[in-house]
Amino acid sequence: MTNTADEEVLDVLILGAGFGGLHSLHRLREEGLKVLAIEAAPDTGGAWYWNRYPGARCDVESLAYCYTFSPILDAEWKWTERYAGRDEICRYLQWVADRLDLRKDIRFNSRLTKAAFDKASGLWEFETENGAHYRARHFLSSPGPISAPIMPNIPGLDTFRGEVIHTARWPETYPDFAGKRVGIIGTGSSGTQVIPIVAEQCGHMTVFIRTPNFHAPARNRPLTQNDYDWWEQNRDLTRDRLQNCLRWGGGDLMLDDSINDAMFRKASEFTDEERREIYESRWECGGGVVGWAFCDAMIDKDVNEEAANFLRSKIKTIVNDPDVAETLTPKGFAYGTKRCTVGTDFYETFNRDNVDLIDVKTSPIERFTETGAIVDGREIPLDFLICASGFDALTGALTVIDVRGEDGRSLAEVWGNGPHTYLGISVQGFPNLYMIGGPGSPSVLTNVVMTNEMQVDWIADLICYTEKNGYKRCETTAEAQDTWTQHVNDLVKGNLWETADSWYVGSNVPGKPRVILAYVGGYGTYKARCTEDREQGYPGFRFS
Repeated sequence: MTNTADEEVLDVLILGAGFGGLHSLHRLREEGLKVLAIEAAPDTGGAWYWNRYPGARCDVESLAYCYTFSPILDAEWKWTERYAGRDEICRYLQWVADRLDLRKDIRFNSRLTKAAFDKASGLWEFETENGAHYRARHFLSSPGPISAPIMPNIPGLDTFRGEVIHTARWPETYPDFAGKRVGIIGTGSSGTQVIPIVAEQCGHMTVFIRTPNFHAPARNRPLTQNDYDWWEQNRDLTRDRLQNCLRWGGGDLMLDDSINDAMFRKASEFTDEERREIYESRWECGGGVVGWAFCDAMIDKDVNEEAANFLRSKIKTIVNDPDVAETLTPKGFAYGTKRCTVGTDFYETFNRDNVDLIDVKTSPIERFTETGAIVDGREIPLDFLICASGFDALTGALTVIDVRGEDGRSLAEVWGNGPHTYLGISVQGFPNLYMIGGPGSPSVLTNVVMTNEMQVDWIADLICYTEKNGYKRCETTAEAQDTWTQHVNDLVKGNLWETADSWYVGSNVPGKPRVILAYVGGYGTYKARCTEDREQGYPGFRFS
């Protein structure tokens, strides 16, 4: 990578202009550092910018899925729905960028292709797809943990003459589905949101399902003045509860206190009837919190199975065809080991006359032709194929870029047998590189915005410590990295997390090592560990 001598040296270059990137830019500028953010999209939004498919919506309640670091932002923005849709989230981040005057330090339409640490100068050198070059002392990566989409690997897909659309790369010009035959692969979070809407718009839909997930209704609705009055009175208490929850720290706000409080107690403290009432209350409230009713839901197999059976039982009460209901019923893995999906009218959609369901485990897609998909020797004609086929989660957003450390090895090579990090933030051999939402952190198992905020402040403190003490290099030690990675892996050994093949362990990507990618110890435990490291003077790092 070449650079000209007059190129300006930044203190920090930030990758991404989503929730983590914008907050990082604001915080580091407030510290007096020279900072620049680069973003592949033409505007803010991060992963939300690209996920413009119909029905795209957050599964964390909007009152909790927002910044807390700024009283100004907190006071001025008002969400319109309980669960914010993609467009409103993008408007929120655009407004934040304008309100905090961040755009002047963001370079949009700048997809990073190369990043290399130069040992001689102690600088990171960057190159973008459009040929721009930058140099910086520190590299803060915040591309989003689920921002690298993957396509299904099915013979003949490249010969299909219909339109192929990945939900994470939805076209700006909305497709005309009227009277058309639509196939959709994937029934994860994106699939369960897009299926009901497109089914109403198209002539016929064929859903190809491999592994049904646990699913719960969102019960989305407009927020009222009464909701905001309640929020004003309970905001601080609610945030404190969420941020200090030792396990998950999600965004479940609308439950009665008695139901919410149960999640801090074991299931055995309640009678069978009481537990059933708690599950029913959570189901009626809606959201992805139904199975997290008790603190031992991911520890005690019997408690987990009870929650799973409750959700399974609901399918047969909604879906009319018993065979279809059975195909939609999750089996063979514990609740929570795959992300529970949240949506509106997902199960109800399979009662429509224009919707068919095909179990590709028993009847796989053999190949695609120019005009459709071959299943069990017959062709299913298609005009569109929607791929809700997921992401190369947590690692893919960085390994898709040529990121090289001081010895010239790429991050993809170093992580070839699975990611090794310290706190999900730092990688040995890659000085002055910091990750928000990296592998080994709990972000995707929590309210991501809340975890991002904590990591942004922690990383900013670390960078400021490095700068104020005159150090040029900040790098985790091999011992700290190995100890943390072993701890992350040990947490899932012999328990429910080992029962499922999911993107949590990378099994959705062919050839990717099957290891736990996220820290399952919970947000509160993770936050306490990071705080301890900072208060002890960062013993997990080596400065020079």
